[in-house]
Amino acid sequence: MLAKGQVLGKMVRSNNEQITISRAVEMKNWYAVQCKPNQDARAEEHLCNQQYEVYRPLARVRKRCQGQIRHAIESLFPRYLFVHLDDFMEDWGPIRSTRGVAQMVRFAGWPAVVPDDVIQQLHCHTDDHNCVDMTAAHYRPNQRVRVVEGPFSGYEGLFTSKKGEDRVIILLNIMHRAQQLVMPERAIEPA
Repeated sequence: MLAKGQVLGKMVRSNNEQITISRAVEMKNWYAVQCKPNQDARAEEHLCNQQYEVYRPLARVRKRCQGQIRHAIESLFPRYLFVHLDDFMEDWGPIRSTRGVAQMVRFAGWPAVVPDDVIQQLHCHTDDHNCVDMTAAHYRPNQRVRVVEGPFSGYEGLFTSKKGEDRVIILLNIMHRAQQLVMPERAIEPA
């Protein structure tokens, strides 16, 4: 059994000359692919249809839409995904013309190799649906926040602490006095 990256040599005769043909045995690396705007999912689908191994980590995020906080799933790295390719055995040509793909990411003319441990770390931080949960706001004590809904909308204050799962305590300066207020976490954002 040959190890990953080990070379298998073979002698052949051609025009009375002996040549050694070498081929690598499963020398796979991850490469970054840049997608066309808003076509990450399309590129992923079409690359998978061509039997390429594709990894596109997703992020579960909070978005404000018409004054409401909504949860959405989007690419963790918008316009980028990763393809696991064999350096010698796979045909890279179809990738360039795949729907949704703009180009392979290159440095000095060579495709950018993404280290395996980077991909493994990304896998470690994703859930069963390939998502990184970014919906939980991580405020630090005394961090400046802005109230974005309710009667104090537009006021700025300091984050004090969380209260329960979805409520926060903030310190607002109202009528020249510091007042602690409890409000839904969705009602504030970093200032």
